[in-house]
Amino acid sequence: MAVITSPFVSDYPDSHGGRSMTGLAAPGQSTSKPKREAPSGRVRYREIPIFAQSARQKGRGGMQFNGQRPLNGQSPSLTQHQVPSAMSHPPVKQETNGENVSGTDTARSQLDPTNMLGDWEPTITNVIPAEELTREIMNYLFQSVVQMNGVAFGPAGGSAPGRGAVVEIEAKIGQIIDKNTNDRLRLPVMTECMLSRTDPNLRTAFRSSMTAAQHSRLNNFLNGALKASKPAPPGEAPKKARVPLDYVHTYETDAFYDLSQHALSTLPPSVQNYLDRRNKPKVRITTNQKTGQVTAKIIKVRISDIEIYSPQTPFDWRVSISLEVNYDGDLKELAEPTEGRGGTRPDRNKDRVSYKHSHYQIDLTQVKSAEGSSGVEKEHELEVEISSAAVREQGMLVLQRQPNKYEELIKGFVDNVRTLVRHCRE
Repeated sequence: MAVITSPFVSDYPDSHGGRSMTGLAAPGQSTSKPKREAPSGRVRYREIPIFAQSARQKGRGGMQFNGQRPLNGQSPSLTQHQVPSAMSHPPVKQETNGENVSGTDTARSQLDPTNMLGDWEPTITNVIPAEELTREIMNYLFQSVVQMNGVAFGPAGGSAPGRGAVVEIEAKIGQIIDKNTNDRLRLPVMTECMLSRTDPNLRTAFRSSMTAAQHSRLNNFLNGALKASKPAPPGEAPKKARVPLDYVHTYETDAFYDLSQHALSTLPPSVQNYLDRRNKPKVRITTNQKTGQVTAKIIKVRISDIEIYSPQTPFDWRVSISLEVNYDGDLKELAEPTEGRGGTRPDRNKDRVSYKHSHYQIDLTQVKSAEGSSGVEKEHELEVEISSAAVREQGMLVLQRQPNKYEELIKGFVDNVRTLVRHCRE
């Protein structure tokens, strides 16, 4: 398969090493020129979208998109969206106190809402430039997921089928921590941006937690969003049809075990390629607290991540790509459980509400140690997951130059995260 070159440069590392409430509230609980055609809602591309154009950088910096490398003897152009011209009409004149007033001053209620700007186009080229942050995330996922082979892809919130490795794509909200100060990173920027990891002086970590008050606020917000997505009850005015949200509320316990050397050797080759000898993966055994039934036995290996700094909100966010594999061996063959602080096993109780919407799932979770007393402080987390199957499917359509919704799919993922972090503003 030919590699397609992109006309700009962007650096991604190949791999990176990678919370009091009494309970989450489930939904329902308190806590005249010739008239031109109107613009079409469908985006048209003049060139293959930029997230489909890729090349590997040789040398330091991991993956790179090099605009100087020709494609079939010709240099590709930047991805832009062609839009039709806006409808236009001559300005309306109105007499007021003996003075002529142009139509632009006429009350908006008297104007055609599609022609409030008169002769207008979005830019001097009539082309809408791509939104950079979303475009970078589109490229990152295209390079790291769409073109990945030897793995499976699944729905958001889905489990790993059989022994194969399944790609998981999720965004966690939290804060980027400056290791020099142990406080949230401060950069001289006013808007959200993606961090570059090429500066050796930038020593950061990501802390995926929030306060109980912020957690409760998001819980109420998501319950309200779920209710708003449903049809109006009988007797009420009908609402515009929506893609409904669904939810599930679970209470589970996670226990972590070390993998034996033999178990590590039996992992699929796609997972072996990403093993970190210093931080070996563990098996996560998940048990339903009410029934005692084991619901999952998962080995998770992180491939890479990117971090987005968001100075206008309380939270930054990190997009991670991981591989998940079902562990189908005997639990007796696992190594002794790793001990946590104080010599106790790091089991944890999870109270989680998962909201599913189209190709996305939002997990709102509060966690506390399974061995702790009732007064132990809880950790609060939020994750947004996107269907890796949908990303792969739409990305392959891009690669094949077929009609696709890859941009809309990734933009929906980004905008869901933005909606949540912005809701937490004071």
